[in-house]
Order: sequence, then structure tokens, then C-alpha cells
Amino acid sequence: MRRLIFSLSVIILTIACGTLSPAEQAEQARKIRTALDERRYKIDVRMMYPRHGPSKSVASNWSLEVRGDTLVSYLPYIGRAYNIPYGGGKGMNFTALIGSYTEEKGRKGERLITMSVDNEEDQFVYRVEVFSDGQATIDVQPRERESISYSGELE
Repeated sequence: MRRLIFSLSVIILTIACGTLSPAEQAEQARKIRTALDERRYKIDVRMMYPRHGPSKSVASNWSLEVRGDTLVSYLPYIGRAYNIPYGGGKGMNFTALIGSYTEEKGRKGERLITMSVDNEEDQFVYRVEVFSDGQATIDVQPRERESISYSGELE
């Protein structure tokens, strides 16, 4: 019985601490807007969604970062490759200049960002959707590999 009460107490405290006040939510949304406007943000990836097979939880060190005109892609990959260098190449782990960057606002306040990036191995189109609470989804369409999706949150 003590374990049950302790477990419930921990759950309630965790939920209570995780809830933001309206002022804190507004401040968080402002910080997210500023980071996106300045093109200086990092998305910590928590889940990956390969085209074939189940979704997978990933370690916290995987991320996608935009630094002005540069994309730092450090993402795990599971999927089919059509034409890649011997040994697998860089995969989704590289730093490259962003070729094109477009952004639009969604109906519910989310930001929809599309970036194209080329490196010596492949061409990629990243579609990123960021919500006002910091949650984000990433869809990657490589030319020489099967597409893959991720979810996580803005750092």
C-alpha cells in the first residue's frame, strides 16, 4: 500500500511540475519564435519512424540543428539505400550549407519549414514542423535512400 501511495505521489508531483502557467507558456512560445526567426535552433530527437518496421525510441544525443545558413544533421537511420558509397557513407550525419529555406505558418500556429541540403553523397529535403510548445516533427527525403521521419522537441 505504501508503494502505491508513493508511486501516485511521484506521478502527481511530476505532472504538477511539468505543467506551465499561461505566462510561462507565452514566454516559451516567444523563445521558440525568436529561435526560428533567427534560424538558430536545435531539435533533440526522441523517436524515429522508419518507412518499414516499427517506430523506435532513440538516445538523447541525436539532433538536427540549424545555425543560420548551415544544417547540422546528426540523425540515426534505418531504411533502404539505393545508391550509396561503399561502407555506407555518412548517412544522415553531416554538416552542410542550406540550399533553400522556406517557412510558412500553419492554421494552429505551428511553423512549417522546408530546407534542401546537398552533400557529396546525396541530396536531402527536410520538412520540419515546430509547434508553439516546442514539439517538432522532421520528415527527411533523401534522393539515394528511403525517406524517414523523427519527432522530438526544440532545445
